[in-house]
Amino acid sequence: MRKEETKAEIIWNEAASRLQRQLHKTTYEQWFQNILPVNLDGNVIVLGVSDDFFADWLKDNFDDVLSDALASIDDIDYAYKFEYGHTPEKNTRGKTALKEISASPERSESKVKLPSKRPSNCLSRHTFENFVVGEENRYAYTAAKTAAENAGLYNPLYIYGGTGIGKTHLLQAVAHESLIKDPSIRIKYTTCEEFLNNYVDSLRLKKHAEFRSSVRNVDILLVDDVHMLANKTQLQEEFFNTFNTLYNQNKQIILTSDKQPCEIAGLEDRLVSRFESGVTTEINAPGFETRLAILKMMQEEHLVKLEDDVLQFIAANISSSVRRLKGALLRLVAFASAMSVSAISVEKAETLLHKLLEEENASKTISLEAIQRAVAEHFDIRVNDILSSKRPKNIAEPRMVAMFLCRKLTAFSFPEIGTAFGKNHATVMNACKKVPELCSKNENMRRSVSLLERQLHN
Repeated sequence: MRKEETKAEIIWNEAASRLQRQLHKTTYEQWFQNILPVNLDGNVIVLGVSDDFFADWLKDNFDDVLSDALASIDDIDYAYKFEYGHTPEKNTRGKTALKEISASPERSESKVKLPSKRPSNCLSRHTFENFVVGEENRYAYTAAKTAAENAGLYNPLYIYGGTGIGKTHLLQAVAHESLIKDPSIRIKYTTCEEFLNNYVDSLRLKKHAEFRSSVRNVDILLVDDVHMLANKTQLQEEFFNTFNTLYNQNKQIILTSDKQPCEIAGLEDRLVSRFESGVTTEINAPGFETRLAILKMMQEEHLVKLEDDVLQFIAANISSSVRRLKGALLRLVAFASAMSVSAISVEKAETLLHKLLEEENASKTISLEAIQRAVAEHFDIRVNDILSSKRPKNIAEPRMVAMFLCRKLTAFSFPEIGTAFGKNHATVMNACKKVPELCSKNENMRRSVSLLERQLHN
C-alpha cells in the first residue's frame, strides 16, 4: 500500500519541481536531488542533508534559489533549515530518497578517478602552435611555454585576465607540450568547479583518500578559474593543503583566474600569499593585428575562405574576446557554405553579424556598475540594497531586473555577473528566467525594463 505523503513531502515536491525547471540538470542532481523533507515546523520546512559542508554550500550558493522555490506554495512563503545525518538511497518509485547514515553505510560503486597520463578534458587544438602570439599575450605565452619545458622553474605560475582571451588555451597547451617532452608525466587538468564537485563527491562517497590522490599524486597540476575558491572555507583548506603538498615536492602548479590574487574578495590571505609567491602574469585582450592573425588561422580549418577586407571588418569590430571572434567567423562561413556562395561582401557580413555587433557595442559601453545604479535609481532604492541579501519584493525584483539587464546588455558570463552582485551563477540564471515571466504578467514591470534598456543604450 502506497504511503500517504506528509505535508513536508508535498511542499518539497513542489519546490523540487520548480528547481528542476530552473536549474541545469547536473546542478539539480548534484545539489538538490538527494535532499529529504524531514518535517514541517510551522512555516519552516526541515530538510535532511548529509553533513554541514553540504548544508553550508547550499546556503552560501543557492539560498536565493531555494527560498524562491519555497515561496508562494499554497500562498505561503516557507523558510527552511537543514538537519544533518542523511544520505541518498534509491526508493521503489525510482526517485532518490534519503536515509539516516548508519554505522556501516552502503558503498557506492562510483569512484573518484585517478589522474591519467593524458587529461581527457584537454582539447587537442589547444597547443602552443595554435596560439597566436601578440604583444598583449607574449609574456603569458612565454611563461607558460617555459613552465612546460622546465617544470618547477616558475612555481606557481599564475595567469590572470578577462574571459575568452586564451587562459584555458595556454593551460591546456602546457599539458600537451609536457606530454610531448615526457610521455610518462602525470598531469591533472581541472576547473575549480570540477575540483569542488569532485571534492564534495569524495566526502559523500567516503572516497576522500582517492580524491586527494587524484590531485596530489601528479607532476603537474593545472587549475582553471581559481577565483571560484572565494568564500568557500572548507574548499580553500583542501586546496591550500594540496598546493603545499605539491609545492614542497617541487611539482609544477599553474593557475588561471580573472583577477590578481590580491583582488579576489573572499580568498584567504595564506592562499593569496601562496599564489603570489611565484610568477604572476596578465594576459590582455588581443589588439587588432593579433585578432586579424587569429581569424586567418581559424579560417584555415574551413573550406570557405573570406576576403581580407571581411576579416579586417570582423577584427575591427569585435574586440572583447577570442570566443566572439570565432563565433563571428563561423557564422559567416556557415552562411557561405549553406548558400553555396564563393564570396561575402563587407556589407553582407555586417548584416549577418548585426546582432553580434550590437551585443559587442553594448558590452563595450555599459558597465555592470552603471546598470546597478540605473536600476536602483529607477526603483528608488539604493545600490547597496541591490547588492544585499534583503528579500522584500521592492528589493528582490529590482535586483533580478539588474541581473537580467547585465546579462542582456553586456558580454559578462553568469558567474561574472553573480560575483558583481555577491551571488552565484544559479541566482543570475534564475533572474534571467523570471524577469521575462514577470514582464509578461505585469505591464508596469515590462515598461520599466524596456525604459531602463533604452536609457542604458543611450
